[in-house]
Amino acid sequence: MKTLKRALWVIVAIMVLGLAVVAVCEISVSIASKGRMYSDVDEIPHRKVGLLLGTNPKGRRGGANMFYNHRIDAAVALYEAGKVDRFLISGAKKGSDYDEPQAMREALAARGVPDSIFILDGQGFHTIESIVRAKEVYEVDSVTIISQEFHNKRSLYMAKHNGLDAIAYNAANTTIVRWRVIMFLRERASRVKAVLFCRRRAL
Repeated sequence: MKTLKRALWVIVAIMVLGLAVVAVCEISVSIASKGRMYSDVDEIPHRKVGLLLGTNPKGRRGGANMFYNHRIDAAVALYEAGKVDRFLISGAKKGSDYDEPQAMREALAARGVPDSIFILDGQGFHTIESIVRAKEVYEVDSVTIISQEFHNKRSLYMAKHNGLDAIAYNAANTTIVRWRVIMFLRERASRVKAVLFCRRRAL
């Protein structure tokens, strides 16, 4: 009986510690992104470079990925409003059959954005890589990050802790409840990973 009680206390302690870590990371991300996100294209300041974060054009079942479509809409809105001059499109390129930056380039070009203002980064397999490479590889000091709000918060945290001056424009989120729940849960883990990564990098 005593062994069972001890085991239960250990489980409870681990759960409490885990929740505390999640809470600290949430607070850290929220503080870093406060006042740096915009949802109104008329209000966001001009930045020369828009960092468009890549995602798959297709959903898991082969249908349209609304996260992708809304990011394209957001990028077009920023360009047409004169809020960005060029785009650094950063995402995953995995051979000739899977190329997020190229797909976004083609989608933007089809909407009238000049092909000459695109820079493609196919090594942005994770958000932190897109952030770090923008600063260290492409030597960009100031950007407008373009993604959904939940993603932008984490991106702004990583930008702040990697020397990249960034604001963010929020693309519309999906209206599908199931996906909103999935992304909410996934984002909690992603924010913990982001905070731990940035703190290790700072050491």
